[in-house]
Amino acid sequence: MLKIYTYILICNTLIILSSCNTFCQSFKENGEKIYGIDVSHYQNETSKINWRKVSQNKNPKIEFAYIRSTMGSNGKDTAFQYNYENAIKNKINVGIYHYYRPNEDAQAQFKNFAKHNTNIGELPPVIDIEQKSKFGSKKLRKELAIFLKLIEENYTKPIIYTQQKFYNMYLRNQFKEYDFWIARQSGIEKSPDNNQPKKEPILLDNRCPLIWQYSGTGTIKGIEGKVDLNITHNIFWKE
Repeated sequence: MLKIYTYILICNTLIILSSCNTFCQSFKENGEKIYGIDVSHYQNETSKINWRKVSQNKNPKIEFAYIRSTMGSNGKDTAFQYNYENAIKNKINVGIYHYYRPNEDAQAQFKNFAKHNTNIGELPPVIDIEQKSKFGSKKLRKELAIFLKLIEENYTKPIIYTQQKFYNMYLRNQFKEYDFWIARQSGIEKSPDNNQPKKEPILLDNRCPLIWQYSGTGTIKGIEGKVDLNITHNIFWKE
C-alpha cells in the first residue's frame, strides 16, 4: 500500500510540475519575440561597451537594455552614466535596475535610489532581489513591499527580478500586483539561430513571467565577454 501511495504521489507531483505555466504563452512559440540585455560595470571591465555595435546586432536584435544604477543603501554602479547615456544615444530602449539588499533598510535603499536617479529611462524600473534575509522570509517580504511602494509612488510601478529558485522559495503567491522577470539560465540551443533559449521558467504558482532571463553567458557584438540575455513577448514599456 505504501509503495502504491508513493507512486501516486510522485506521479501527481510530476503532473503538477509539467503543467506549470501551461496557460502562459511559450517564449519559444512563433510570434513576436523581443530580446534585451542587462548590464553593469562588470561588462565594462575589459573594455567599455560599444553601444553602437550593440544596437546593430541582428541575431538576436537587442531592443531593450536594463542598466544597473544603484545597490543597497549606499552603492552606485561606476559604469551607470556611461552605459545609460550611450544606450539612449544609440536608440536602445533603456531602463534601470536597483540591486536590493534584504539585510539593509528599505527606506535607506530608496533614498540611495532617489539620490542617483532623477531619470529612469523609458522602461519601468526593476528591483533585483536574489539574496535571502538574515531576518527571515516574512521580514524580507515586508521590507521589499515598502521599497516597491516607494518606487511606485515616486516613479512608476516597478518590475521584480529574481531567480526561479528564489521565487519558488520566497516569493511564490506574493506581490501579485507586480510583473516578474525570472532568471532560469538553462543554456542556449546549438542551432543556426544563435543565442536561442532552451528551458523556460517553472513557477510553482503558475505565474506568467513578463521577461525571461535565459542565459548568463550570451555573446553579442559590442560587448567583450559574456552578457545576460533576455526575452519577452510584449513591448511592455509602451503599454
